[in-house]
Amino acid sequence: MGRGAVGVGLSLVLSACWAENAPADRIVLRGGGQVQGKVIPDPEAKEKEGRVLVILPRGKTPLSLRRDQILSVEPKASPLDEYAARRAKLEPTARSDYELGLWCEGNDLPDLAEVHYEAAVRRDPDFADARLKLGHEERDGRWLSPDDLRKERGLVLHKGRWVPESEKEKDDARAEESAGFASWVRRIRTLALGLRSEDAAARRDAESQLVEIRDPEAIGPLVKVLGGQEPDLRTALARALGEIPGELAARTLVDRLLGESEGPVREALIGELKRREEPIVASRLVRALKSSDVAVLNRAAWALGQLDVFSSVPRLLDVLITSEERVVLVPSGGPAYGGGPGVTDPLIAYNGSSAAYMTGPVVAPGAVAFGAYVVPNTVGLDPFTNGAPISVGNGMSAGGTVGADRGPQPALVTFTSRNVEVLGALNRLTGQDFGYDVPGWRAWVSRSFNPRPAPARRVPQP
Repeated sequence: MGRGAVGVGLSLVLSACWAENAPADRIVLRGGGQVQGKVIPDPEAKEKEGRVLVILPRGKTPLSLRRDQILSVEPKASPLDEYAARRAKLEPTARSDYELGLWCEGNDLPDLAEVHYEAAVRRDPDFADARLKLGHEERDGRWLSPDDLRKERGLVLHKGRWVPESEKEKDDARAEESAGFASWVRRIRTLALGLRSEDAAARRDAESQLVEIRDPEAIGPLVKVLGGQEPDLRTALARALGEIPGELAARTLVDRLLGESEGPVREALIGELKRREEPIVASRLVRALKSSDVAVLNRAAWALGQLDVFSSVPRLLDVLITSEERVVLVPSGGPAYGGGPGVTDPLIAYNGSSAAYMTGPVVAPGAVAFGAYVVPNTVGLDPFTNGAPISVGNGMSAGGTVGADRGPQPALVTFTSRNVEVLGALNRLTGQDFGYDVPGWRAWVSRSFNPRPAPARRVPQP
């Protein structure tokens, strides 16, 4: 239990709401105020300070008062009497705090019960029974609090409420019109000019001012001004975001990484994320593994590996090989003949004057792309027979129809991706390499992989 810093006046107002339903000692204060609770010594105060704590029947934070602020105490029997005695004898162990929490829960002191369940988890993060009492859930080897579970569902805490991210984004967009946002935008645009300066001293000064920003209100303006600039400025943006404390900055860093196409900028972003401790970093990256964009999926996997998020291994296995169906244009039929002299790519369309040919595949990590080009002025040639004269009369040639209606047609095609960054993350996190053999990976994980070496401990139940 931490020391309270709540003002006495506020506490008096709050105590009036439950005074009749929560019997406890009546503590009369100098000046005419009174509260109901239990006076105990303040373990963190020095004797000469003369301070005490007042434990309240409701609320997790005790009042911290000077002894001379208390005029008198009128005793009244309540569960707080026994609680104070039990608390004084409490051993510094997770189990002791947990058992005192159970006692509080059974004696109509729910807020104090939560205090001791939280204390048990601080003493032993793997104390499963205390976590379950706090509403935590275990998933993939890690415990998620109720707030973490809300984040898993895509909710964000915004102005004291958990709302869908789209609602927050709309509210943030409205906030952009505020005077504060506009002021930050003007300042950051000035710094951006300094970052582009040919004067080395001016560049250093702008960089110094940028990384000294700590106000979370500057995050939106920073992204607005620098987010679409050249890689050097996007790298400066990463460093600036890394210096701003709080969950919003951490979430923005993750979003920037997932959308960043340049490797050096991603390296700068991951360097900043390695210094963060917010749980939303890992959870947001894991959620990005569900993206339909193969590039985003692979960036998320790479980041999870770089950040040593061992609990993500089962999720990574789910996306080691992915498939999706897309509607694409394909040749309408017939054999894929070569083009005219010097043209070896497959013909995909011919309208009697120009011919279109498909280029070979371009392969990148997690992606395959095809292109096309047009050869004009092919009148009088038959591209289906390597430039032979076109037959006249019936519009047919040895290769098939060459009329204007010939061309590619839409078709549903399945694309399968072997996600190289996912494999790299699995190699890094496990020290194993089963290639793209998903059954082999799953067999090894079920047999040998343990993201939490220390098993969860539970209190023996009666």
